Amino acid sequence: MILKIGSTSRNVNIVQKNLKMLSYDPKGIDYIYGENTETAVKNFQSENSLVCDGIVGDHTWNALIDKIKNIQAALNSYGFNLAVDGIAGIDTYNCLLRFQEEHNLTADGIVGPETKNALFKNNNNSLTDFDISENGVNFIADYEDFYAKPYRGLDSQNQTIGYGHVIISGEHFESITKIQAKALLRKDLQSFVDIVNTITLSLNLTQCQFDALISFAYNCGISALKNSTLLKDIKGNASIEKIKEDFLMWCNCNGKRELGLYRRRYDEFEMYKDADYTRTYRDF
Repeated sequence: MILKIGSTSRNVNIVQKNLKMLSYDPKGIDYIYGENTETAVKNFQSENSLVCDGIVGDHTWNALIDKIKNIQAALNSYGFNLAVDGIAGIDTYNCLLRFQEEHNLTADGIVGPETKNALFKNNNNSLTDFDISENGVNFIADYEDFYAKPYRGLDSQNQTIGYGHVIISGEHFESITKIQAKALLRKDLQSFVDIVNTITLSLNLTQCQFDALISFAYNCGISALKNSTLLKDIKGNASIEKIKEDFLMWCNCNGKRELGLYRRRYDEFEMYKDADYTRTYRDF
């Protein structure tokens, strides 16, 4: 998905509504991606560790959706019955107004600082719960490998640079330092951070457990984590041995067990269990 200056669609309308509820006013909800919407998007991106280009691609879209999902889930914890769909529609707006009125807040349908504090004060979750730790970022970078110059990824369609960063439209790189690559990796990880926060909303994870799930999702895909027995068993309080089995199920490539994937899954499990971020080079 790419939304930018000149775009006109229902998705632009969703972006504008979500931005406004999150206190990034696009100065109008009119289905037209104009300069005011671009400015609001840039402000949102800047404050949420996203590439600040004023363009709504997949990462920015996912972040906007996940922020609203967290608001909807928090409202439901106060007795409302909203669909947690990530869209700041009329039902979410009306429930937020009622919440603000019931808590003697300015009833404007915007989650500013006072409303945010009230909405999440009895909730262990917030608009941004965990962030990936520095140890987690370094672990992922070590496994992704560093490339200073652009190269073609496995799909042969996209160029990649740094620690697995896919170069998108509008980005131009001739070369990159490790420091710059690490900064890009952190931004790329942000959408995974937001989604994993959402799908683990009811769980009491530790930092190392959260980092392990981020690494798993970044490598295997967020859909793989969402639909995995790993997440199901974590939510079901399965034994640590069962959690280990769940991690190690994801070691195959083209139907064959792959040593590099086995090592990463085992290391992710040890991170999850013991907060051990060390990369090991064990054999099968």
